Amino acid sequence: MHWTTHVVVGATAGYLIDRPLPSLIVGFASHPLLDMTPHHDPDHEIGYVLDAVTGVGALSILLFNRLVRSEDRHRAILWGAIGGALPDTELLVKLFKDIETEDYMFPWHNGTLPHRQTHLSRSVILQTLLIVVMLSLAWLKFRHMQKKDS
Repeated sequence: MHWTTHVVVGATAGYLIDRPLPSLIVGFASHPLLDMTPHHDPDHEIGYVLDAVTGVGALSILLFNRLVRSEDRHRAILWGAIGGALPDTELLVKLFKDIETEDYMFPWHNGTLPHRQTHLSRSVILQTLLIVVMLSLAWLKFRHMQKKDS
């Protein structure tokens, strides 16, 4: 699963949970579930770099956006995003040196747990739908909170 998808799913879970430690844990726990869902990993390093830049952009919005900060006083959104994204940081090693799959720490990266692949188009559709569903849940909570405050 793309790193950006992990960031968005973790962040949304954090927003829905609204407590930092449980958000971190749920974000982290979502990572292997998403990685076991059939998806297409980039074929070349440039795909990983582009995904990382997009994910960093999403994290930057979580860090610096005033609306997000006002809605997330406990920083649960940020902690959920960190939990979801953290395991993929080990994949960045391959940008700097050759590494064998079995040398990765996390079982969903080293082949212990299945990491199913699918066609790029199916992966894009699946990940887009997943992000839309998660953001829709966040939007529903946001709207509910706005109505409750008025």
